[in-house]
Amino acid sequence: MLQQLIEAMTAEMERNGENAYVLRERGRLKMMSGDHAGAMADLKRAAELEPAIVDGISGRFDNKK
Repeated sequence: MLQQLIEAMTAEMERNGENAYVLRERGRLKMMSGDHAGAMADLKRAAELEPAIVDGISGRFDNKK
């Protein structure tokens, strides 16, 4: 289920270009799925596009052990 959502968000950006909100949500999904490097890349890019977009995101990358 998570992978399908990630793929849908990727397709959305391929159609309509980068979007900070989509990147943030895809990053959160990647974090939940265990793709920590991918999550960090998405969240970093979202913050570059719209710095306030990542306010309030918190969590640990090691909580899925």
